[in-house]
Amino acid sequence: MPDLLDPRHEALVEHLFHRAETLFGFSSFELKPLRRRARGKGKFHYLRLGYTKPGEKSMTVDLYTPRTMKPRKIDAILRVIAHEFAHHQEPPRRVRHWFKVVWMIHHPHFWKQVKANVALMIRDELLGPYFAE
Repeated sequence: MPDLLDPRHEALVEHLFHRAETLFGFSSFELKPLRRRARGKGKFHYLRLGYTKPGEKSMTVDLYTPRTMKPRKIDAILRVIAHEFAHHQEPPRRVRHWFKVVWMIHHPHFWKQVKANVALMIRDELLGPYFAE
């Protein structure tokens, strides 16, 4: 089995990722496709659409559906990319919850940033046509 399942799909996502990266004001980020398992072999263990660490300049995004390994819609991939960039724009915060201090990764300011990122992508002339009406 080759490592690339659909090279045209991955090249298109890579191009759109770099467009979104410049749109949000970042540079030199690396996009890595999530390699869940070999196609048709092994078990499906988890559902994770993407992940990143706020200190690192790499992002891993799931480009294929879990069970059948078909390419995901570009709309869904772009929304995951907007979500992951929001982790770098609004890092986790300490919040007092009852009598404890906890780390909130997805706090209210974070979700506002995700919505702003998606709205910015929809207004863009290159990324906008990929979003569903």
